[in-house]
Amino acid sequence: MLNDDEHRPLEELVFLNRGPVVLRTAAVVITAAGTGIAGYKLYQLHEELALRIAGGAHLDAWRTFVAQAPTPLTVVLGWVAALCFGLALLRLQRGPLEPVLVFRRSERQSVAQLRRGLRREYTTVRLLLVFVVLLAAVDVARTISFSIAATHAGASPGTLWSLYLEAAGLITATLVLVAYARVFGDAIARLGAI
Repeated sequence: MLNDDEHRPLEELVFLNRGPVVLRTAAVVITAAGTGIAGYKLYQLHEELALRIAGGAHLDAWRTFVAQAPTPLTVVLGWVAALCFGLALLRLQRGPLEPVLVFRRSERQSVAQLRRGLRREYTTVRLLLVFVVLLAAVDVARTISFSIAATHAGASPGTLWSLYLEAAGLITATLVLVAYARVFGDAIARLGAI
């Protein structure tokens, strides 16, 4: 159990709190390299598809979406996620601590069942955090690739600002979700659920 002044380690949030340090470091380095490469490849795919559309090609909906990114939807998506995570954080700080996904009323569950539900929810939040971190990292790498190419090709400032806003939204969503996961983990640790 934790005191009010103690916190769960941040490494735990992304499942890096166990195992040899060398393996955990290798996982971080490989993931960083992989998201960087994925972001660059996404940038290349965008450029290729945009050139095909400019040449008069008709693409399916998914390829057209990638070629036209960033769109207002992709720019707003991270900010909406950050708002939702922020509201969940407020609910967590103000409301009762019980599993969100319960099939029976919490009054009818045993303490062990409630703790198991809280552990499942904590694992789900951590998995979501890993997904959002990876998504944000790929988008940041894509934005960096666009920015570098824009300095050489003279891309429109509007496109660059849209990319920056999109990446900033995903980064903000990541940070708010980290805060939520940390507060949630601390709260259930104080209850002895983990």
